[in-house]
Amino acid sequence: MTTAPIRFIVPGGGCVPGGGSEARVGGVKNSNDNTRAPGSPLPAWRQDVRLPSERGSSRRVTDELLEQLGAHGWSPSDLFSIHLAAEEAIVNAIVHGNKLDPTKTVHVVCHVDGEVVRVEVTDEGDGFDPAQVPDCTLDDRLEVPSGRGVMLMRNFMSRIEYNAKGNSVLMEKRREPEPQS
Repeated sequence: MTTAPIRFIVPGGGCVPGGGSEARVGGVKNSNDNTRAPGSPLPAWRQDVRLPSERGSSRRVTDELLEQLGAHGWSPSDLFSIHLAAEEAIVNAIVHGNKLDPTKTVHVVCHVDGEVVRVEVTDEGDGFDPAQVPDCTLDDRLEVPSGRGVMLMRNFMSRIEYNAKGNSVLMEKRREPEPQS
């Protein structure tokens, strides 16, 4: 795959290499305001991308998401939780929602700052009713290999919401307050 050179869009119009607040790389739109005073918090990062419905395409999102989580000071346990939930949502959208149909895409929007992470994943499938996913911790479901992703997403994120059709999920993780010693 070839990608276009990085071009940054600057406020007031025009594009310049190497400066500004928004970049597009191979169909991925990244936003980050690179101008900040020393010692001030890192500005929020946002990514908006359409992924092909093929196995492995989730890495186009998750690799950068992990990098941004680390840059914004999220703990290793939060990195694990957010990465796992995002990966599960994207893979579910590709495999179960779009059924690996190469004519369909998965739309992913990420937001990361020092206090909250949001990941929204939307597929072009028929949707599903998340309330109908059986509890994978029941004795008769322990050996069944499906249904664990939804449970993990619910347990690892602070908030998870599906749209009415069931083809879009919004996940949010809020930073927990530091424990008082």
